[in-house]
Amino acid sequence: MRKAIGIAGCLLSATLTIYAQQQATLWDEYVLAYKTGTSATLPDFSYAGYHFSEEEIPDVSNRKHFDVTRYGAVPDDDLPDEAGIQAAIDAAQAHPGGGVVFFPPGRFLVSADTASRRQLHVNSSNIVLKGSGSGPGGTEIYQANIWVGRRLFLFQPANSRSKRLTTVVSDAARGSFWVDVEDGSGLRPGQHVVLRHRSEAFTRKYFGQLPLKPKWDRLFGPRGGMQIQEIHVIEQVQENRIRFKNPIQFDLTLVDAAPFELHAFESIAECGVEDILFTSNWRSYPEDFVHHKDAIHDSGYMALGMENVRNSWIRNCEFRDWNDAIHIRAGFAVTVEDVIFSGKKGHTSVHARSGYGVLIKNCHFNGAHHHGPGIGYGAVSSVITRCTLGEDQNIDIHSGQPYANLFDDIDGGIFANLGGPEPGFPHHGKQLVLWNFKHSSSRDRHYNFWDMERRRNYTIARPILVGFQSNRQVIFENEQINQLFGEEVRPLSLFEAQLKLRLNRE
Repeated sequence: MRKAIGIAGCLLSATLTIYAQQQATLWDEYVLAYKTGTSATLPDFSYAGYHFSEEEIPDVSNRKHFDVTRYGAVPDDDLPDEAGIQAAIDAAQAHPGGGVVFFPPGRFLVSADTASRRQLHVNSSNIVLKGSGSGPGGTEIYQANIWVGRRLFLFQPANSRSKRLTTVVSDAARGSFWVDVEDGSGLRPGQHVVLRHRSEAFTRKYFGQLPLKPKWDRLFGPRGGMQIQEIHVIEQVQENRIRFKNPIQFDLTLVDAAPFELHAFESIAECGVEDILFTSNWRSYPEDFVHHKDAIHDSGYMALGMENVRNSWIRNCEFRDWNDAIHIRAGFAVTVEDVIFSGKKGHTSVHARSGYGVLIKNCHFNGAHHHGPGIGYGAVSSVITRCTLGEDQNIDIHSGQPYANLFDDIDGGIFANLGGPEPGFPHHGKQLVLWNFKHSSSRDRHYNFWDMERRRNYTIARPILVGFQSNRQVIFENEQINQLFGEEVRPLSLFEAQLKLRLNRE
């Protein structure tokens, strides 16, 4: 009897031990810090996605529709449709409150006539490009000819120049929502601003004891430095004290070399793309993809760009046979959700740079691009979560010192050949978090995260790894934390758990 009880007790003890190991202590620390208002090792990544994931992406079926076939676009006739599509966009932009540019089933041809082709522009808020589904019997938009360096569709305000508003006059800790400014009289709740700074002095303070290579020359000199360009929305104005809705994601420490400034963020909002299959003739180009072989391989077929866009989305689409599928620059609270990347291998799948709170969720990359989901050039609070990558497909951290970004519950992918030019290194600043990352490689890997020797290295400022798993042997150097290596941890998704905690959801 004692033996049986002893075995049962051992089994119970082992079960409890395994369960305890699966609960990440970094998560416990974060919860305690959140509830007590103290600082945590982990950043708060919950401020990501459309309206910071506090609202569902809207159903646009009841909005005013502008059917492209009523403006001259004809599906399945093998004639160019750009003029009709742009006419429908223009009509929607002229309508008070915008509208839905609707594509019925069939194939719409763009860039077929190289003499008259045109980039399709959206420069107003509340414009949604909506098809009839990205699967069989739905809407296909097909780029027929090479157009190097031009995105077929571009969402961008007519004027994105920003003006300086005021200067920050005191330090602010990472995770803080408050800044003191020289003059708050021109600021108001609901206003979107960019917190900007660039100096070598701050850069050296930020990286501390980590050595910086002379070849990373964009960091040095009177105009050099890491790019701080955090986008925030003002929640409160108390004379010269400002509260943001979303947290500052770095330790703001004033330096004599240059001020920290607030600039206006000029943008359009409530724009979307959904239920469309985007395809191109890259499939028929008579060469297989070679990274940086030439301009055609890198950017001959480029589908969609969003620049200076906030509270917007791309969902339920497929991008098949593209060199460059989605590019988001200075995006604020943008969601890319339920998107498939497929077809002939190309250059870049989805890339977010110099924005705040871009959420890439439930997307499938299938090894269809050299670069899987990516960030770069000052991007912050980007969240890539619950996505699948192909074996040996690179995640993309494209230099330009992005910081405080999250790869969360990712199935597949490796860290080799991170992108970007060497003068723009390091690839990533502090607080890169890899949470329940399931590494999938055809061979063993050795990652030195602050490699000063090789050109094709991984210069990431001491990343945080929790629940890292791999199908092959992986060795790390120069990480900050490597917790519960080889085990799946709880919570499964850090982003979802942080969001639930912030919104007080059961």
